[in-house]
Amino acid sequence: MDFSCLTQIVNTEQDLDLLPTCPDWTVVDSNISVDHGWITEDEFNRCLGRLIGQEVFAFETFIRIYKSTNAQKRLEESFVLNWPNFKKFQETTDILFVYVVSKQLNWVFYANRDKWCFTIQP
Repeated sequence: MDFSCLTQIVNTEQDLDLLPTCPDWTVVDSNISVDHGWITEDEFNRCLGRLIGQEVFAFETFIRIYKSTNAQKRLEESFVLNWPNFKKFQETTDILFVYVVSKQLNWVFYANRDKWCFTIQP
């Protein structure tokens, strides 16, 4: 999946909040309460628990430019959504600002350094 596909459902121009393009999508958010990563297992289960088993894609919000090679890369990963996989991802990734979505683009989890947000298609 290409990061630009997200513009169909959210405004990705900024990294302060999750802004769905459709006003019917309600956003749930919270301040980050874990030392490393974005959410606790309880928060994961409340927001993402019903989506377990879906293949998801996680993207960084910006393109990194590596000084030594001048190479450009957007960090991204994919995994099957469940708590062990999400926990491992959030504990091992170098991604700072993340969007996590399914292929269907019918929900979005977003997190930055201060807070996380979640929205799902009604």
